[in-house]
Amino acid sequence: MSVFDRFVLLLSSPDEAMFDQYESPSLAHALIIVSAYALISSLNSFLSATIKSGSLGFSLVTFFGSFLTTYLTWAFLTIVFRLASELLGGLGELPNAVAIVGLAAAPLVLTSAVSIVITLGGAIALPNDPDLVLPKISLLVSVVGMAWGWPGILCYFGLKYAEKLHEAKAAIIVLLAFLAGGLYEVIYSGAFE
Repeated sequence: MSVFDRFVLLLSSPDEAMFDQYESPSLAHALIIVSAYALISSLNSFLSATIKSGSLGFSLVTFFGSFLTTYLTWAFLTIVFRLASELLGGLGELPNAVAIVGLAAAPLVLTSAVSIVITLGGAIALPNDPDLVLPKISLLVSVVGMAWGWPGILCYFGLKYAEKLHEAKAAIIVLLAFLAGGLYEVIYSGAFE
């Protein structure tokens, strides 16, 4: 299966896309998907910083910071999911967790592209946003991405198949991670200042 086919399958049929991750984790596909997400989200950070600050130097720092943060998040979530799975009787190994968390970034590629449209559209349509409409829209897009990808539905199916966890245990792990991530997003989104 090509990485594009896997990407489409992750978006359209997560159950089927994650079914084979215990026997043969798709590490190369995971790396490509996370790298695409890192590039697109870093481009959004660069554009946002350029629009707000006008400083090319600061914009480059935000680009590289965002790029690095994506990989650190991948590593952090992999460790969290692997340890939680181990505690709850998961049978997978580290490569399984690396693959499923990487593959679960597929929806974030799309939500990052939508965020670029919001960033550019907002700079044109709402250069002064006193009602904080754009941060609220961005928060909604982030929460949708989290529910779908990191740490949402795709991680649930990944834990279910790659770690051989019972559905309830996988759901609990994902729900706790989603609530923690959602709280972080709400606090740091700037949507309610």
